[in-house]
Amino acid sequence: MFEKPPIYNALVQHKKKNPVSFHVPGHKMGQGFNSLGSKYYKNILEIDMTEITGLDNLHQAEEIILEAQQEAANLYHAEQTFFLVNGTTVGNLALILTVCQPGDRIIVQRNVHKSVINGIILAHAEPIYINPDIIDDLEVSACVKTSTVEAALKKYPDAKAVFLMNPNYYGLSKDLTEIIALTHRYQIPLLVDEAHGAHFGLHPAFPKSAIQLGADAVVQSTHKTLSAMTMGSLLHVHSNYLDISRLKVFLSMLQSSSPSYPIMASLDLTVNWLKREGEQVWNHVLESIDWFYEKAKHLKHIKVNYVLPEEYQHDPLKIVIQHEGLSGYRLQELLEKENIYLELADMYNCLAVASIGTMPEDLEKLLAALKRIDKVEYSTVEMRSTPRSLFEQDYDASDSNSSVSLGNVLYQNKKRLPIREAIGYFSAEMVIPYPPGVPMIQLGERITKEMVNYLIYLKEQGAKFTGINDTSFQSILVTHIED
Repeated sequence: MFEKPPIYNALVQHKKKNPVSFHVPGHKMGQGFNSLGSKYYKNILEIDMTEITGLDNLHQAEEIILEAQQEAANLYHAEQTFFLVNGTTVGNLALILTVCQPGDRIIVQRNVHKSVINGIILAHAEPIYINPDIIDDLEVSACVKTSTVEAALKKYPDAKAVFLMNPNYYGLSKDLTEIIALTHRYQIPLLVDEAHGAHFGLHPAFPKSAIQLGADAVVQSTHKTLSAMTMGSLLHVHSNYLDISRLKVFLSMLQSSSPSYPIMASLDLTVNWLKREGEQVWNHVLESIDWFYEKAKHLKHIKVNYVLPEEYQHDPLKIVIQHEGLSGYRLQELLEKENIYLELADMYNCLAVASIGTMPEDLEKLLAALKRIDKVEYSTVEMRSTPRSLFEQDYDASDSNSSVSLGNVLYQNKKRLPIREAIGYFSAEMVIPYPPGVPMIQLGERITKEMVNYLIYLKEQGAKFTGINDTSFQSILVTHIED
């Protein structure tokens, strides 16, 4: 017999008491709320509570929140699990601040999320970038080789940790067992941004989670492919190389002192559901995805099946779609006209993300829309003649001459230059095509001609940018101060 989810159950039981609220939040369980939104907000506001007697405290969990976190740890085979109400971003920040002191080096996969770089900035640490593989069939960057990590550790044996992203946004992942063993030989932790892999290890069709393989800390966006509310994430820890008490301090600093009980309850309910239903909860989704892939094989101009290097695993929930005559941006536009909205697009691909909530009719509608698009003849675009991806460039990303101290970038003099005149300077901004949020020019990196050409090309094809003040990508903030 499965126990009731402790946080959710406590909130429901409190509501049943018909309590009189003289505490925050000010809407008083929905009594004081704009009537315009009450239809959609009413029920959730009734359990939007604060740290009163019986509801525990996220920052000093001793009762229902501690119990719910332990249930999550048991599900994922972690030593400890922490609920995050500020998304995977806050987990990445806290981990880097835990392992790095000012001036420390940390080895970082070049195509990590911007939150990892922000964590390094806050820690006043020095990133040592390592380049990922390129998957030719998809023209996307993926994971790093064990040999790449080993070379970086040999060059920088004083590094305090290795930080990787696995899987990537397109669902490509590697078994990290060898890299975990390698980092542990150096007696440092392997930290993994597993934002898009919260379902990993929960069904044989999915790769194993890095926490199950022995990684020291793994952060998952439980809201991406599972059923938590947006910003609901989990941080799993199982390590001899992390100071857990220090981690807790930074989590309490970085997360809101008024954490969302609906978000925490949604994490609680997600874990409870997965423990009760087990692998069966995925059967209808996986059967529908298998049906989709089989049917989509017969499309003339559209491709959804790819040949990957044998060391790679592909998450079946990530459906990568290519059209031989259209950019990913253009294909995304056509699908939105069909009322189908995707996770992201790039020059070559569109990405559709299925999840625990995907229904058979959703995939039927996607297939029907693709069939309609497939019937139209488009002029073939010579996509493979475009400027090479940043991650294919012939420079050593771990070369100390390719970047400067992030502290210098933040606090030294800067100037704004037209983008082509900025070549050779160090970037004082991150340039981030969004989604997915991976910086194409990192803060403090030397700007190259190849970077500029590639990003201008992306802009011409419809890419949007964040991180940079001039989102038209006509100019960029730079510094020439070197270490």
